[in-house]
Amino acid sequence: MNAGCTIVSPNYLPYARTLAASYLQHHPDHLFFVLIVADVKDKGVFAAEQFTTVLLQDLGLDNLYSLAMKYNILELNTNVKPSFLNFLLRAYPSLETLVYLDPDIFVYARLEPVYTLLKSNNIVLTPHIVVPTLEPFLDIEQSILVTGTYNLGFIAIRRSQEAAAMLSWWEIRCLQLAYNETRTGLFVDQKWVTLVPGIFEHVAICRHPGCNMAYWNLQERKLQIGDIGYRVNEAYNLYFYHFSGVSVDDPKSLTKYTERFTLDNRNDLIDIFTSYKALVSNNRDSLADRIPYGFDHFSDGSEVTPLARRIFAAHEGRFSGKDPFDPAGPFYRFAKRRRLVGGKNYRGPTRWREVNQKDFRIRILNSVFLAALFVLGPSRYELLMRYLSHFSILRSQKLFIK
Repeated sequence: MNAGCTIVSPNYLPYARTLAASYLQHHPDHLFFVLIVADVKDKGVFAAEQFTTVLLQDLGLDNLYSLAMKYNILELNTNVKPSFLNFLLRAYPSLETLVYLDPDIFVYARLEPVYTLLKSNNIVLTPHIVVPTLEPFLDIEQSILVTGTYNLGFIAIRRSQEAAAMLSWWEIRCLQLAYNETRTGLFVDQKWVTLVPGIFEHVAICRHPGCNMAYWNLQERKLQIGDIGYRVNEAYNLYFYHFSGVSVDDPKSLTKYTERFTLDNRNDLIDIFTSYKALVSNNRDSLADRIPYGFDHFSDGSEVTPLARRIFAAHEGRFSGKDPFDPAGPFYRFAKRRRLVGGKNYRGPTRWREVNQKDFRIRILNSVFLAALFVLGPSRYELLMRYLSHFSILRSQKLFIK
């Protein structure tokens, strides 16, 4: 038996339905599983889905609510990946190969390059890029150095002792230390897998240009429409495209993660994006898709702030065995006392390039740093910057939030 799988919270179910349909169209002899990451205990609402539903609670994770507190929705969805793969291998003893695909992927042909590699390997990965970049694309390589060599929107495994050992190794790291925290060298589940080809032996690197085409490798890949489907660089079949960062309701959107490539300057992608967005839109379900995530609020309705999550993570051992979402519990009382709870999460710019440098508050901060340089001198100012760099990591706030 062979299978594909993905992981979503309810708001991403239209993507999972689209992926599942595309995968099963080209692999009708396979199963397809979807893990629902939310505080949901009844599978009934998913009974009509084309895929087989697995609930987060089914994985049997220790201290699930603690895990859901210390990780945000992106982190939780990605970091339960090895646990999900382990669960499927345990629950289905006849399962021989298992392919994980991110929900925003679409499959255009049977994944023959992957299954060919799995005949003689236990693990298959795809690198973000397979061609050295030249100016003006060097920043793409720099970004990959930060987030990891291999894109974990895809991984394939063959049942074996080595795959089991890798999943166990990966699971421990994902459940303990896999924050979206690039300043400390961490990037959810993905960064850890950079180590996998060096630690484990039978790991294949799939460099096929038709596998995992996405915004991060568009500088090396062009799409054409062939007689029997899409072609990459006029020489390769397109097997799956990763629509990472797409906005389905924006007809002009390619991805929110870069402004370098747009549908205006990549006309070769217009057809594939138009059809994909229509499919996802048609796969919406007003009932299932609106199921609450459930781990973004305390039980009394108060929002869980990013700072509260990171301080919980820093002091997790002190609150083990207790539901951190319980308003009568020790963590909530601690968070209220330390003013970690209250108000709403910030919804404004989150990246440096989005910050308005003409904002008077930014100008005041810049003036304060300029004054600090004048008072401290270059050496002590550099020391201050190093301290602030460490202190700006939210988990480091435990230095004074005790």
